[in-house]
Amino acid sequence: MVGSFKRAADHLLILKNLLRKGFVLCETLRKEFIMGQKSIMIFGLGELGGYTLEFLARVPNIPKIVTVEVREDWGLRKTNSAIAGASQVGLYPDIQFVQLDVFDIDKTANLLKEIQPTVVYNAMSLQSWWVITTLPSEIYKTIDEARFGPWFPMHFVPAYKLMQAVKKAGIKTHVVNSAFPDLVNPVLGKIGMAPTVGIGNIDNFLCQSRLVVSRMLKVPLRSVSVYIVCPHFVSYYVTRFGNSGGASFYLKVMVDDKVININKEEFLANLIPLGRRPGGTQANPVVASSSCKIITGILFDTKELGHAPGPNGLSGGYPIKISSKGVDVFLPEGLTLEEAIRINTEGQAFDGVEAIQDDGTVVITDKSANVFKKVLNFDCKIYKIKEAEDKAKELDEKFKKWAEAQKK
Repeated sequence: MVGSFKRAADHLLILKNLLRKGFVLCETLRKEFIMGQKSIMIFGLGELGGYTLEFLARVPNIPKIVTVEVREDWGLRKTNSAIAGASQVGLYPDIQFVQLDVFDIDKTANLLKEIQPTVVYNAMSLQSWWVITTLPSEIYKTIDEARFGPWFPMHFVPAYKLMQAVKKAGIKTHVVNSAFPDLVNPVLGKIGMAPTVGIGNIDNFLCQSRLVVSRMLKVPLRSVSVYIVCPHFVSYYVTRFGNSGGASFYLKVMVDDKVININKEEFLANLIPLGRRPGGTQANPVVASSSCKIITGILFDTKELGHAPGPNGLSGGYPIKISSKGVDVFLPEGLTLEEAIRINTEGQAFDGVEAIQDDGTVVITDKSANVFKKVLNFDCKIYKIKEAEDKAKELDEKFKKWAEAQKK
């Protein structure tokens, strides 16, 4: 009898060990399966993130998309909208919504580790770029004199939180950042957290440039190739005023395989009459298209040529080649990387950025800092990374107070 109990106990122990090994094997296979599946995570479903989601949902064979938004009801509504809209054209993407505050770095890291996304897309900002464009014209011009640099912490802080989570998760992924990547990406690069690439900005200028060249030369749009190197300021300024505002940029135009010697001044003068587009929030479909091109280029290893700001932590905008490995700067013959970097570095000043120091500190020009000091009573001369969150809160409060006062 004792022997029977002993044999039964031995059998149970063997079964227990087998079950444990089976569980470990299943868990290992599950993790390998998850890591082998491509997926996208979209952080932020505001104007730009929402359009990007809608466009991606309509891409045939798009892999799983996980949307992340701090506003639960809004995030669920936007996710459902993309699923429903895609079904209208016979597409049924796998899209899942998760409510999460990216400021909780531990939870964000755990989610990233669970999903193992191929591409992480950051569409978060504490204040979108277009907010000031909704102000009355004269008031908008007053604050816009400071240019884009002083708004740095509003775009940097969520991106910084996200990159901290990515680093903590220890995952291999490509981060595509939409939040002022001309400046945010190189600052993050100084502390070893550079996103893979940015979107928009130079790319918005590029697609408009191709359209204008096509109409100027009366050739098909598909035949036109344009290579541009320029900082954010140029891409912002030329499409609104028809000139570069004094900042330098590189331009090369080709029709099919032939280089075209085009007059820069004539080209810029034609940007508005021949290529004008809606501004403010109405510009977001074009910007979202840039996001989708970068994301799908990485996912599907297209190896296509494009343009983007902040590639691999560089400041400003460059031509790039997109693949599953990420992006590489792809300069036309005759233009060195040193020259391209010089164009972008010098162009920072036109956006109100005097320097990016080795520790990631951003120094704002006196001209831009004085505008914020006078209009908002806000000191923005120096932005240190460790102070960025506090600066963002202060700027948010003072801007909203000032903007509200302008309505009276």
